Amino acid sequence: MATLERIRNRAGILVSVVIGLALFAFILGDLINSGGSIFNRSQMEIAEIAGSSISYEDYQALVYENENLQKLFSQQATLDEQTMLRIREQVWQDLLRTNIMQPEYNRLGLAIHPDELFDMVQGRNIHPFIQQQFGDPQTGEVNKAFLTNFLQNMERDEKAKTYWLFLEQEIQKDRLFTKYLTLIRKGLGVTSLQAKRAVNDRTHKVNFDYTVAAYTSVPDSAINITNSDIKKYYNAHKNDYRQTASRDIEYVVFPITPSDDDINDAEAWIRKALPDFIATPDPVQYVTLNSDSKFDSKYYKSSELPENLKGWAFSSLLGSVTDIYRDGYSFKVSRLVDSKMLPDSVKARHILVSPRGQTVETREKAKAKADSIMNVLKRGASWNELARKFSDDPGSKDKGGDLGWFPSGMMVPEFDKAAFNAIKGDLQVVETQFGYHILQVTERGKEEKKVQLATLERKIVPSSYTTSQIYNQASAFAGNNRSYEKFASAADQQKYTRRVANNLLPNDRNIAGLEQPRELIRWAFKAKKGDVSEVMQFGENYVVAAVTAVREEGIAPLKQVAGDVKVRVIREKKAELLIDKAKKAMNGASDIVTVAQKLGTTVEKAENVAFSSLTLPYAGLEPAVIGVATVSPEGKLSGPVKGNNGVFVLAITSSAKEEGDANAEKYRISNMYQSRTYYEVFEALKSNAGIVDKRYVFY
Repeated sequence: MATLERIRNRAGILVSVVIGLALFAFILGDLINSGGSIFNRSQMEIAEIAGSSISYEDYQALVYENENLQKLFSQQATLDEQTMLRIREQVWQDLLRTNIMQPEYNRLGLAIHPDELFDMVQGRNIHPFIQQQFGDPQTGEVNKAFLTNFLQNMERDEKAKTYWLFLEQEIQKDRLFTKYLTLIRKGLGVTSLQAKRAVNDRTHKVNFDYTVAAYTSVPDSAINITNSDIKKYYNAHKNDYRQTASRDIEYVVFPITPSDDDINDAEAWIRKALPDFIATPDPVQYVTLNSDSKFDSKYYKSSELPENLKGWAFSSLLGSVTDIYRDGYSFKVSRLVDSKMLPDSVKARHILVSPRGQTVETREKAKAKADSIMNVLKRGASWNELARKFSDDPGSKDKGGDLGWFPSGMMVPEFDKAAFNAIKGDLQVVETQFGYHILQVTERGKEEKKVQLATLERKIVPSSYTTSQIYNQASAFAGNNRSYEKFASAADQQKYTRRVANNLLPNDRNIAGLEQPRELIRWAFKAKKGDVSEVMQFGENYVVAAVTAVREEGIAPLKQVAGDVKVRVIREKKAELLIDKAKKAMNGASDIVTVAQKLGTTVEKAENVAFSSLTLPYAGLEPAVIGVATVSPEGKLSGPVKGNNGVFVLAITSSAKEEGDANAEKYRISNMYQSRTYYEVFEALKSNAGIVDKRYVFY
């Protein structure tokens, strides 16, 4: 259906943005019945959100639905793994929002009336999603005729109907969330007292002198702490040690690399093939049938060739063949196929006609349409008008099909070859994977000699015997070292590098240096501390790993964080000593210089410090000191103040009050509240939802 084709490109953008950001209000089906199933309910639970159990089947059904939508709008039969990962994450975010927000909507009685939906689609208050999909690109106004035609013909096209139902869902979910945020925002206000205080925090500034007795001035050895001190501090500050589930692992890599025999076999193969390659009358066909890499049709200038080829290629006769040479993990031999004068770049325009399907009939119709358009152009028709009306290339159709200047190799091979061999001004139809292009080269750059090479390549790859030998080596290492202690000792003795991956999260998918290591991360979350894995393969590597640390969701146990707690307790004890020392230094002192002398420290100056200041000159982040300074009287010593880096004593030397506008401050704070609402409201609800994420068990 032509109407659907006109919006498909815009729909692709909408799907990728809306699915990720708008609320996806799917209604979850009944959970798995526990009786009679091979797996019980808890085993098939992928998440718990706000008290609702989400089954793997329900989650996967939503993934499948989104996958089909993506295929529909991208016109792809299959999706790559990265796209599938993105879809799964989008579905997860949608489930979070649905299960967290729907109870809020129900509690407040928020809903979308059919009349309201009609108004958003065809009435006076058109929703931005409709404007995006059905708006005139020139004016931004909704093309009512286009929209009406789409709706009238929708039932005849299943894809169009699917698209419209998706669009209606997204409109309603977006409007519901907007209503909810509007209620929240209407309840946020800024009082006059609040604005007055905010103005004072910004405009009341002080200058003061200070001295600091640094914690580093007291050696750790001078502090005595007990296990009771550590436990007491930990119990009083447990929330400081809240953590997400994570794992640390060490792993050993066994690269699957070619042996000397594999190298010799590859060289022997290409030496055996060399006479046939020299003798063949069609080197391009020979490379296509026999080489490990496809024929490269590009014409190269001298500076684009490697050193071992550039001199030979531009001084030899057509048909000449190089000696066999090594290029990384390949043996190669090249033959000079052609040379000609060609430009570095060309300027061209085109009109693309894409087939409406993959059948022979649809391609023939597209070819006939392209031929017809070319004939009209030959009779003097406007490129701009025909491109805008008929081209299926959204990137150039509104520019009269203009592609600008482009270098050789930038376009697909068929298009590239046609463009760089075309005569300026000539028209031709070129077939590529995208369809049929009516092509015209409008400018050609400066020409120079270029060459085309046919290169026969034999890659050096590990044989099955080599691969099995490396696997046996890794398997023996894993089998003989089933604890971390043995794993570490054996790795060091055998001079294997122990690589580290720390703070892995349940749904992480990357470990530096490993190709798609998701299975290793899943294993780490099922294993216990000290467990050693079996052999796993990731790309061209076998891997054996050991779990070195296990951190569960919640408050970290004291044993896990004892080191950090000890450091903090030592600092607290130092603060107590230094506060007592500062008090004695302040006793009888009338100025900050005297205090500094008694403490053996120096005096620093701070100027124009307000309550809203973030840092203190020469001292860094010291909010407690800044807070005390802004409320202390002039001419008197203040402190001691326990700061982040030491104990401070200060003396205010002067203060000043700048002009401030309470109304402007009220407006600023109000805008800040409004702008933060979208993110912080949902995050606050999410933090109270009791989310249990078990996706790592299944993916």
